[in-house]
Amino acid sequence: MNPNEEKLINSLKHQAMDHHPTLKPHTFFKNKFEVSLFYVDNHVDLMLTVRAMLYLAMKTIDPELCDEINDRYEKEYIRQILTIANRLLPQGEEALLDDLNLYYRQEKLRERLQ
Repeated sequence: MNPNEEKLINSLKHQAMDHHPTLKPHTFFKNKFEVSLFYVDNHVDLMLTVRAMLYLAMKTIDPELCDEINDRYEKEYIRQILTIANRLLPQGEEALLDDLNLYYRQEKLRERLQ
């Protein structure tokens, strides 16, 4: 095994204990994954989250469709959507991609892409 491969394997072993995967194999649907870090407090929280997504999508498509009541809560809707986006971002996979990219550069496997 060359030194770059050994360094990559050691880095991957270290990272395996360093984060929680965002996607994990689904227990019921074969060849599908579930998002492990998406959660809500209860049904009300789920409904409010879906309402926030629908509101922002409608406002993006046609700002005149939205009413003044929902406009009052726009900042809260945006906060909810940003919270969801933050939860769905891979936690730790970025480091994995950085290590793979470094390995590819060291092994000159992507010379024509640079």
